[in-house]
Amino acid sequence: MPEPSGPGAGPGSRPGPGNDGGAATGAEPGAAVDPADWPRERHGPVEIARHPRWSRLAESDDDIMVLAYPPVAAGTFRPNVVVRRRTTSGSLAALSAQGIAGVLGGIDGAHCLSNDRGEVAGRPARGQLFVYHAAEHSVLVDRWLFFAGTDAVEVTAQYTVEQQEDLAGLLPAMLAQCSVEDAEPAGGSAMPEPLAEPRLDAFVSRGRERNVESVAKVSVLQPYRAAGPVLSDAALQLVMDQAGRSRLGRLQLLAQPGLAAELVAGGLMEPDGAFTEAFELLTLPFRQRRLHIRVEGAYGTRATQLDLWVGGGGAMVAARPSHAQLVLGREEGAVPPGAARLEAIREASIPGTIAAWAGLGPAWTALGNIDRVPLALFRERLAAGAELPGGADAATARMWQQPWFAWRFTLPELGMQRAWLNAGDAGHYATGTTDDGAMMMQPTPSAHVWRTMSQETGVALQLR
Repeated sequence: MPEPSGPGAGPGSRPGPGNDGGAATGAEPGAAVDPADWPRERHGPVEIARHPRWSRLAESDDDIMVLAYPPVAAGTFRPNVVVRRRTTSGSLAALSAQGIAGVLGGIDGAHCLSNDRGEVAGRPARGQLFVYHAAEHSVLVDRWLFFAGTDAVEVTAQYTVEQQEDLAGLLPAMLAQCSVEDAEPAGGSAMPEPLAEPRLDAFVSRGRERNVESVAKVSVLQPYRAAGPVLSDAALQLVMDQAGRSRLGRLQLLAQPGLAAELVAGGLMEPDGAFTEAFELLTLPFRQRRLHIRVEGAYGTRATQLDLWVGGGGAMVAARPSHAQLVLGREEGAVPPGAARLEAIREASIPGTIAAWAGLGPAWTALGNIDRVPLALFRERLAAGAELPGGADAATARMWQQPWFAWRFTLPELGMQRAWLNAGDAGHYATGTTDDGAMMMQPTPSAHVWRTMSQETGVALQLR
C-alpha cells in the first residue's frame, strides 16, 4: 500500500488571483521589474499588466487580445496569454462548466487537472488548469474565468510543462494588477440566450457559495488512455531482457512459444524472431535509461503500478490497471491481472501520463475536522472499509465515504517520494505516516498535486 515516510505537501488553495501565488518570473527568469510597473493593455472592460519583454499581437478578432513571449527558435513553443470576452449572462458555475466541456471536447486528449475558486479584481472567478499534447510539446492551459457585467471574460496562459517553472507565476502577477469594469450591452442589441446552468455540487453548494458546479463526471470523460500492446509479466521481462538485441534466438523461440506469440501479436517481433521497428522505438528509453519513475497504487485489496523508464528523450511505460479501470470500472484500455500495457511517450508527456493514470482531476476538496487517524484504521478503510471515526464532521464524512485510491510517486534512484489519497469527489489528500503510528491526511487541491509531481519530475530529470 502506498505510504510515504512523512507528510506530503500541505493544504492550501491554488496560487492565483485572490491567493498568495508569489512573484512572477515573467519572460526572463529572475526578471527584476516590479509587476506594478509593467505597461497596461486594455481589452474591452479589462485592463491587464503586460510583461515589458512581451508584445501585443495584432488582433484579427475584436473579441480577442493576444500577448506573446518574445520570438523563439524554430521548434520551441512560444508562450502566450489570450484575453477573450463575449456578451452573455448566467452564473459563474455555468461559465466554468461550459469552459471545462469546451476544452475537453475541443482539444483531443486534453486532461482537466483542476477547477478552483478565486478572485480577479475582487470578482468571483474560476481558475482552471489543463494539459494536452501537441506535436512534440506537452502544453498547459492555465486560465481564469469571470464576469465583467454582461461580458464573460477568459484570461488564458499557454506554456509547456518544461516552461512552467519560469512561467507559472506570470498569470497570477498579471491578474494581480488587473482592473475590470462592468460591460453593458450595445444600445438596442438583444442579449443572447443565457448559459445553460449545470448540475450543482450538493455538498459544496450548502456552504457560503450557493451555486457551485459539480465536477464529479469529469474523471469519467478523461480516463487513462494508452494504445500500446498488453503483455504478460513474463513477456514484459523478456522485452527488457532483449532490449538492444536485433532478434530472439532460435532456441528461445522454441523454448518460449507462448511469450514469442505475445510479442508477435503485439507487433514487437516477426514470426521468425526478428524484432520490429516498434520494438526498437519502445525499448529505446529503456536501453538509454537514466531514471526510473514508479507510481504504486492501491484500491481496496488490489495493488497496481505504473513504471516509466526514462532516457533518450522519452520513456518506456508499463501500465497496470489505472484509477479509471479499478475505481470507475472503465473497460476501455483495461489490463488483466498479471499484465501491463506498454507504450513509448515523449519525456514532456510524463507528468500528464501519471496524472491520467492516477485519476488526478478537479474536485471540491474541503477541510474536515479530522486530519489524522491511526495507521491501522487507514489501512482497514482502504482495504475493506471501516467505520467513520467518532466526532467526524460533514466534510470528513464526505471524504470517508468516497472511493479511495491511494497512490505513491517515487524516484527510487534519488530516494524521493510523495503519497496522496484520491478520494473521488472529495479530491486529493497528501498522506504521510507519523512517528507515533498515525496517518496524516491533508486536503490538497489537485493543482498543487500536479505542480509538486511535475516539478519534482523535472528536477529529477535535471539531476540525472
